[in-house]
Amino acid sequence: MGPTRDFEHRFKAAVEKNFDQSADAYDHFEDRHHLFETLSNRQLELIEPSRPERILDVGCGTGISTLALHQAMPGQSPNIYAIDISERMLLRARERCKELPGVYFIRGDAENLATYFNDSFDAIFYTASIFLLPGFAESLRQACNLLVPGGVLSISYYAGLFDETGNDAIRKAFPDQKYQYGAVPIGDLVACLESLPGTRTTRIDYRFEISHEFLFDFLSIPAQSSGLFPKIPYLERIPKVRDFCDLLAKRVEPIFMGWEFLIARKR
Repeated sequence: MGPTRDFEHRFKAAVEKNFDQSADAYDHFEDRHHLFETLSNRQLELIEPSRPERILDVGCGTGISTLALHQAMPGQSPNIYAIDISERMLLRARERCKELPGVYFIRGDAENLATYFNDSFDAIFYTASIFLLPGFAESLRQACNLLVPGGVLSISYYAGLFDETGNDAIRKAFPDQKYQYGAVPIGDLVACLESLPGTRTTRIDYRFEISHEFLFDFLSIPAQSSGLFPKIPYLERIPKVRDFCDLLAKRVEPIFMGWEFLIARKR
């Protein structure tokens, strides 16, 4: 195994472990702030006038995005297939969506979609998941192959935390702090999408001011706090995250969270 493959293997193992630990925290955060529901709804708005009947939800987590996609299409009965690498997250997702017809959950690796799916999809969503895939390019290549002509890839990408002039808030407040937003730089992601044959990509920025409570709740999720303090056990990270948020809020005010939506339509 070469150094690149070794990094990808270790990163994916760390992601799976962090997300196995994060199911309760994600649901607690979502109950208070409704972020992932908002992202999913916005992604659906951005693919209009498409009204997909077969959907693939890649990196579905605890099923928040899956439920939002289903509920956002009243009067329509889409078949939604959802895949995630974390069994603990999927247990929560199956419980959340157990009353929904036409919703199916699969435990699997998002970088090997062709292993699990043979049929085509009208739309494939990556809701807050693509930046956690070191092999994102292969995942997107396979996703594109699974799309019908006229189908659409919809991606929400966590771009970071910013001050009101658009500077990186964490780098501004803590110049020596290392905070890894994910495994995928936005430039690499855009270049990958633009290289997919027969597709046209649109890019949309989305930023909004966040409260101190939102900031702490988000950064204290195990999968997020590991980006700040990767070598510290989770329970020991929490007071450090709280101190970090207190200092960040003092040094940068107001704070904005940034996301980017990337919509790739297949001709």
